[in-house]
Amino acid sequence: MATPDPEALDQLRRQHEALRAACEKDPRYHFDAYAFVCECVDYTYIQLGERRDIRGHELLEGMCGLALERFGYLAPTVLEHWGVHTTEDFGNIVFNLVETQLLGKSDRDSIDDFRDAFPLREELLRRYSIDPDIELDTQT
Repeated sequence: MATPDPEALDQLRRQHEALRAACEKDPRYHFDAYAFVCECVDYTYIQLGERRDIRGHELLEGMCGLALERFGYLAPTVLEHWGVHTTEDFGNIVFNLVETQLLGKSDRDSIDDFRDAFPLREELLRRYSIDPDIELDTQT
């Protein structure tokens, strides 16, 4: 077994502490919601094909995409369990993470980018689809 990289472990510890600080500052949202938003940033970079300043609407697209990939039809239920009911909730989490310096922002970024962008639950359910071409393993 390989020896853990001390720098990587230290970075992971700092990230965990920043997530905890954001969660303690604004406990309306579950710790997992804060971690999920960080994952959404990376997911959105991959979707865009480059690392650059992500606009609010782009991040919301990434959040919907990852939520549906990860949780499927249960995406709205999982997000609501974490305290995320609206696109503005996502924006609040993003700006809480900016305050902990886990995420950055530019001068053109604003919470208004997330305010009433679309009805979150309805949009997730609208986008949900089942791929009829997926073969299920019925042997297990």
